[in-house]
Amino acid sequence: MNILYGVQTTGNGHIGKSRDIVSELKERGHNVRVIFSGEQQKNIPDTEYFEPYKIFKGLTYVTENGKIDYIKTAPRLDALSFIRDILKYNAKDIDLVISDFEPVSVQVAKKNRIPSIGLSHQYSFQYDIPYPTLHVMIRTIMEYFVPADFVVPIHWHHFGFPILPPFLPKKIANTEIDSGNDKVVIYLPYEDPQEVLTLLKKCPKKYEYHFFTSVDYIQQKENIILHPKSRQDFLNILSHSKGAILHAGFLANSESFDVGVKTLAKPIAGQAEQIANAMAIEELGFGKHFRNLDPQEVRDWLEMPPIKAMNYPNITPLFVDWIESGVFNMKTLSNMCEELWSQIPIPHIFRH
Repeated sequence: MNILYGVQTTGNGHIGKSRDIVSELKERGHNVRVIFSGEQQKNIPDTEYFEPYKIFKGLTYVTENGKIDYIKTAPRLDALSFIRDILKYNAKDIDLVISDFEPVSVQVAKKNRIPSIGLSHQYSFQYDIPYPTLHVMIRTIMEYFVPADFVVPIHWHHFGFPILPPFLPKKIANTEIDSGNDKVVIYLPYEDPQEVLTLLKKCPKKYEYHFFTSVDYIQQKENIILHPKSRQDFLNILSHSKGAILHAGFLANSESFDVGVKTLAKPIAGQAEQIANAMAIEELGFGKHFRNLDPQEVRDWLEMPPIKAMNYPNITPLFVDWIESGVFNMKTLSNMCEELWSQIPIPHIFRH
């Protein structure tokens, strides 16, 4: 098949998942062309896996100091460029469009009457799962942001709906935690680093805090170790940690639950998806919702018992099998969901 694959570059989750799926499709002989759009247009990792590709502006938002800046976001919503990119894209040989919450590729599919599949965590919000009640309008916009013909939702639990487990990069799969340690990982890239440091200085001294932030080399200040941003180093320390303090994004929390690490999840203010994720983390018993940079919240969270490693299976081959079958309906999606969730422990809150 000739496949157009759209990748949203806001955050690392879409890119990591798409890299493995695109690689699997290519290994099976499919011709894959890629569209990137979103926040990280100038800093996309692993682009060699996605060639040939094009980068478009797409639609995105600006985040500063842990919250969405709507004033700075407004000028970035360039509707004319968005429409122009859709109209100019040559898709005459494309048989199928797969979009990881990337809007240009789906609109190209609609314009050219090409079947489209949407694959994303955001699609899980169409179901009755944890979600902030005051964000109903944002929820509706999110559902129609990438209106694919058939959507495939992803989440940490199925909540009784046809939702797939997380797609995790192969290098983190099935890493076991050393539960006897006192390391805590911190990665809060949208917060002020000085405010995070002030918080950590007020937290219990018996723990070793590994803070990934904007430094050039590893530095130690008593029980706080500052690390340059490195995905591999983050994963290595995470797999031997007691807990992780993170934003409420999907990928980093998924990797934590996979290896049995509880999280203290701080949503980006005004980001309904992250607020919903933090709610789900509490409901599933995977950690707590971090509302403020308050050391008492950290102390309470540290007293939580450890969680069971979810050991999410490698989903990519089965998903590509499903794509190759060409039968995209609720029955085939439900069958794939049942097969995958049967291999995964049930979160504590759902055990009866």
